[in-house]
Amino acid sequence: MAFTRLHISIFLGLSALFWGAVLLAQGVPLNLRHLAPFGTVVGVLAASALALEHALWHLPFLHGWFVARPDLRGTWKVTLRSDWIDPQTGLTVPPIKCFMGVEQTLSTLQMHLMTPESESWFVAHSIRPSPSDNGYQIVGVYTNKPKVHLRGGKSSMHLGAIVLDTHGPSKSKPSNLTAEYWTDRKTTGRMTFSDRIELVHTRYEDAERAFAQAELTDRDG
Repeated sequence: MAFTRLHISIFLGLSALFWGAVLLAQGVPLNLRHLAPFGTVVGVLAASALALEHALWHLPFLHGWFVARPDLRGTWKVTLRSDWIDPQTGLTVPPIKCFMGVEQTLSTLQMHLMTPESESWFVAHSIRPSPSDNGYQIVGVYTNKPKVHLRGGKSSMHLGAIVLDTHGPSKSKPSNLTAEYWTDRKTTGRMTFSDRIELVHTRYEDAERAFAQAELTDRDG
């Protein structure tokens, strides 16, 4: 939840009220002119809160003492390993290459998993320091939607839960992630997040093309 101008106005108004009451109790004379800067102060604080929410929260120098949140924005390359058994073959599926698009502000996080056959989105999440205190742990509940021609046969819409752990030398901007998940279809699995590009993609084909181009650029580079 992000602070709005209304929240800031209420908090500032209460602070001013109590401050004024203390000054009056100390015998300091007050008049209406002392309220003149109120609107300006609210505007400055609202603009600062907006800047922190969208632009400043991920700056490294704020991390650890003012902001405790990893910067996960971008599109990640993901390898997914599931114990789900394909009803057509009776075998577990091989590792799946997929991509995770992450959009994030200080108070919001949306992780969008794209596989060749389905998509998943967060419906709830929580971020906390990892048990090792070397990074962060993201706990989420997600919904999965297979492509329409697969529903009712090979796959079905379902809910799941996931626990992700961040890794890397930088706590504020991790270089890789690992995850475990389980679903209401009684399946479990693991995911490994490796490479990341800055642009957030929303289609599997676009993400695959972008990573292929990035790898080609690195080889030619």
